[in-house]
Amino acid sequence: MPGWVQDAIEPVAGVKEVKVGMTFDPPWGMDMMSDEARLELGFM
Repeated sequence: MPGWVQDAIEPVAGVKEVKVGMTFDPPWGMDMMSDEARLELGFM
């Protein structure tokens, strides 16, 4: 996702540098994943 944001912002006129940071609030944990997501990623 940070790359998508950077790619979208860099072409904007006047933008010289793009630094993208992500913050998860509340902090993300695997317990937040659905059972379907865990199954798809091989965690079940």
